[in-house]
Amino acid sequence: MRIDKETTAPIPSVAPDGEQPSALARTDSIAEFEETYKQFGKMRVMTMPELMETRFPLRPAVIEGLLPAGTYLLAGAPKIGKSFLVLQMAYQVSMGEPFLGFSPRQGTVLYLALEDTYERLQKRLAQMTEQDSERLILSVFSETLDEGLTERLSDFWSEHADTVLIVIDTLQRVRSRTPDNGSYAADYDTLARLKEFSDTYGVTVLVVHHTRKEGAEDVFNTISGTNGLMGAADGALILYKDKRTASDAVLEAVGRDQQQLRLHISFDAAHLHWELVEAETEQFRQPPNPLLEFLSRLVNEENPTWDGTATELAQCLSEMDNECSFTPNWIVRTLNARQDTLLRQYGVRYHSRRTKDGKTLSLRWDGVR
Repeated sequence: MRIDKETTAPIPSVAPDGEQPSALARTDSIAEFEETYKQFGKMRVMTMPELMETRFPLRPAVIEGLLPAGTYLLAGAPKIGKSFLVLQMAYQVSMGEPFLGFSPRQGTVLYLALEDTYERLQKRLAQMTEQDSERLILSVFSETLDEGLTERLSDFWSEHADTVLIVIDTLQRVRSRTPDNGSYAADYDTLARLKEFSDTYGVTVLVVHHTRKEGAEDVFNTISGTNGLMGAADGALILYKDKRTASDAVLEAVGRDQQQLRLHISFDAAHLHWELVEAETEQFRQPPNPLLEFLSRLVNEENPTWDGTATELAQCLSEMDNECSFTPNWIVRTLNARQDTLLRQYGVRYHSRRTKDGKTLSLRWDGVR
């Protein structure tokens, strides 16, 4: 993959959900951009009060309930259908179409099909769909990590700031070719470098990999390589079958930000795509938060905006219900930590800003997702 680097500063672009893609996107010049990038590799400290006062940029899931934001592995035996699965995922996310029944966050998708040819991709897509997607971008060539892959991905992001997903198929094609390749340290470093890019730019990275032949009680222990891969990744998906020739398979997902999920899926050979048969594990849902419940009554389609201080919000909520006793500090802490849930489940977007009079909170009705 080759992208000629622009000589001007990357222009920040608002992501599809209205949030800036990442902290780095809020820079105004190349010098500032590169200096901020350097800081990501250094130890930075925050006091607990500073941490709890900080409102981090939202990182919505790419596929709600299945693929959260972050860096993930998709592993399975060779020729089991992984490439069909990720090509289908890449296409449907770029189109905003449900993937295996799960709702995606639409945006640009880069698919590095490094074990395929353009001719093969053309034939597969022609059989898979009749409609083209301008937001699906494909390449069958790429540098390795040692050759500058993450720099090329940064260049790609500067030209496509609405990118939500990058699929690398496969890990072996981009990993370092060093004598210690295959050690825990090498495995960890490989995924950590991709994760640093993902965390910096707010783009989810899905890396296709293989599983070992030996069985294991925990299917995630069949991922080829050391535990360094899972240690550095935010999670993993495993695709496996009882019989290689069977059309039915199981897709399991586990990660830091989701409960383990098991999907029974079936391959439609006529259209080259996977279909959901049954979700064995229900999607994880956090228990209702009383503050968010009250805020959904305060800000909604009929009353779409609210602005004020945390103290004013606490007073407003107590007037709605005499038994409501939220302190201003607790309100700010909860909003900072649960802003994604407030937006996703209640359709309310939260912002905060400091003025000469203190911190002002803004709540805006955005519609239930």
